[in-house]
Amino acid sequence: MIKKLRRRFLYSNLLLITFIIFIFFLAITLASYSFERQQTEEVLTIVLENVQAVPDAIIIDEKGLNKSIKEEDTLSRLRTVIILAQTDENGNVTAYAVDDGTDISAEIVYNAIKVANANDKLSGSVTLSGYNLRYLKLPNGMGGYKVAFSDATTEIVTIRFMARAYSVAAFFFFAIMFMFSDYMAHKAIAPVEKTWKHQNQFVADASHELKTPLTVILANMDIMSANPGSTIEEQQKWIENTKSEAKRMTDLVNDMLFLARGDAGHELTFNFMDVNASALVEDCVLTFESVAFEKGVQLVENITEDVIIKADEAKLKQAIIILIDNALKYVDDKGQILVSLKYVGKYVGRVPGKSYVKISVSNTGTPIPKDKQAQVFERFFRVDESRTREKGGYGLGLAIAANIMQAHEGNIALDYSDKRGTCFSLTLPVKQSRGFRRKSKRS
Repeated sequence: MIKKLRRRFLYSNLLLITFIIFIFFLAITLASYSFERQQTEEVLTIVLENVQAVPDAIIIDEKGLNKSIKEEDTLSRLRTVIILAQTDENGNVTAYAVDDGTDISAEIVYNAIKVANANDKLSGSVTLSGYNLRYLKLPNGMGGYKVAFSDATTEIVTIRFMARAYSVAAFFFFAIMFMFSDYMAHKAIAPVEKTWKHQNQFVADASHELKTPLTVILANMDIMSANPGSTIEEQQKWIENTKSEAKRMTDLVNDMLFLARGDAGHELTFNFMDVNASALVEDCVLTFESVAFEKGVQLVENITEDVIIKADEAKLKQAIIILIDNALKYVDDKGQILVSLKYVGKYVGRVPGKSYVKISVSNTGTPIPKDKQAQVFERFFRVDESRTREKGGYGLGLAIAANIMQAHEGNIALDYSDKRGTCFSLTLPVKQSRGFRRKSKRS
């Protein structure tokens, strides 16, 4: 599909470019042809205006003609005038003159005059016996016309040369644009291809994650169906297990729906208001104190006091909880988790001039392998797939937190993951900050 889309983009682009090239060079050729014809007709006009019509002769006013010749180009074109003639009111030739340097016969002259008279227009072109002629006729004051013919061979050769030159130029231009269009097609389709691959991977991963709870639920149903005489109390184990798996499915579907809406460009509902980030972080830490105590993990706070930010309190709390929950999953035995909130100054983050605060959650323990650190914000990614069921979760948490930060004009980052442990952070615009308080809690 992607290759087909790339080809369609390339062909559409080339078709448009071909049309533009054709119109551009056709317009230049026609303009050049029109200019050449206009120049020739101007010369013919100069000659005819200085021709004195008499019944049986053609007399040229040399003085008037010389006054009209102002440019070298006009003189050059003047030499192309090879036939002068005049006709009576019936169209009969009363006199004509032919340039001495030509072998134009009387027959050619009469035939040329005949064609010119048959044409209602005062100017036009004639091709006779290998001669390409352009003519112009003006009334001679005696009911007939004064007619001048110019050799248009040079004009035609020039136009043909220009047409060939433009064709060659168009070919090379088309070749260059083909390579450029092919490059642009790859560049333009690359994000679509990446999104398509991610979407396919997302669907495949989601199907895989949904398969496990569905299999468990169906197995529980089969067990309960195989014992129709059992009481609800006797089947309670399978009922609770089914409810647990159904809740896992509900959580997964809700998480996928949240991410899918963001991908589809649907505006997610955020209720922004002034939020005391310090109190919010403390509340999130408090939520996990009992869990940390049970695991024998030291939970430490380092929070700047009364930091006010513009945020959606529920969504921001969700993002913070995701980081603390991850830290608790991967902290080592008897390890430590540090949750901090600090002011990081101006010109940090997305919007220049704003002040920012940073919420960091770090834990001691095995670091994330370097080759996998770039993938931590990808959907369904887990560092240790073999311990997925043990630790819970679907690998969507950090992707959801990233979406939440994007809506807050903030940023989520993996600050480090090395021998010190692992640290994730959220950076958000701050409204105001005052005071500092350091607290430590041992659970």
